This record gives sequence, C-alpha cells and structure tokens, in this order.
Amino acid sequence: MGELNTVTVLYTAHIAGNLALLPRLATLIQQARSTAQGPVFLLDLGDTCAPDAWVCRATQGRAPFLVLDSMGYDGAVIGGPERIPIPPPSLKQLLGQMIMPVIVWNRTSTITRRGISLSVAPGAAPQADSAPTIRIDRSANTLPATGSPGVTLGDVPQGHLTRVDLDWPSWTVQAAQALTAEQDTPVDPTIAAVVELVESEARYYAHEQGGTP
Repeated sequence: MGELNTVTVLYTAHIAGNLALLPRLATLIQQARSTAQGPVFLLDLGDTCAPDAWVCRATQGRAPFLVLDSMGYDGAVIGGPERIPIPPPSLKQLLGQMIMPVIVWNRTSTITRRGISLSVAPGAAPQADSAPTIRIDRSANTLPATGSPGVTLGDVPQGHLTRVDLDWPSWTVQAAQALTAEQDTPVDPTIAAVVELVESEARYYAHEQGGTP
C-alpha cells in the first residue's frame, strides 16, 4: 500500500423506512468506494425509520438497520431530531443481529477502518481528544467547505449520498460532493435480495401482530 494521504467519508440520512431506495443507493456507494484513494467510512445520520412506514411498525424499528448492516455501513445514528425511539427490547435484539455499531445521538462513538480511528460526535456530543472528530449537525444543509479544518456533516436528502474527501493526517477537506441515486441507477442484486428477505420477515411480524403491511 502506498502512503496514506486521503480518508473518504460517505453518508446518508432520511431513509425513513423506505427500503426500496437501498439497492440503488448501494450501487452509488460501491461506485464511490471504487474511486476512493484511501479508507472509506460509511455512515447513516438518522431518520432511518418512520412511524408511518409499515416495515418499521412491524419490526419495531429494526428493518432498515439490518439492510444498512448488509451494505457495509460503519455506523448508524439512532435518535436525533426526529426522536423516534426503538423500544429497548427491540434495540437489544437488533444489536444482537448486526455487525454495524449504532451511534447514539448526543454521545461520542469511535469507529476504526484500516487502522484509522475517528470519533463521531452527533448533536451535542463532546469532541474526543484521542482521535480526529466528525461532528454531525443535521440542522446544517450545506456541504463541508474545501480547505476547512475538521468536518461537520450536515443533512442529506432522502436517496442521496454525500462524499467528503479529507487530507490525512491534517484532517482538512479536499473536496465534497452530493450524489443522487437516480431511477436509472442499476440495482445492486445482493441488496435487493436482502431487502426482500427483511420485508418478508416484516410481513410475518405484521401478521403475528394482527395487522397487514
């Protein structure tokens, strides 16, 4: 491996239980990964479930996170501005099913990829001293400015992916861009199969609860 001088952060938000978005979004993520020059960190910033999404009601908030885990996300925020909770028993079940860690709003978490550790500080979480920090501020809707020190991740529209390339080890922004999963974006067949499996399980839970999707 050559000298490391770039770290890439990819991030999404507002999936809101719409699992149909994810197979195309997975293709967009793989395309971005293929052009990255160093480690890639993939995050979801929240609003992952919504109370009006049947898969969220049927699985008590677990369904989208299971698909994100299969897509190779390095972390997903739970909590945040929407304040849609996952009941503690459901959260415990979810954590037992996933490799991906959850990032609790207002708490600092550390994630590591290829020997690089980053602290993720959503909302009012304190900044860590031991590793470079990614702040999450969903009230912001602008891309990180080129040349700015550090990085604050703002909001991302549903179906979009934001990419930020950072200089390592100075931790300044090289470039930032918003990418969109258009209707003609190819579907990732593996993630499409995962979505089908998760939705099938959700239908079973909905039936057990006496409801319909």
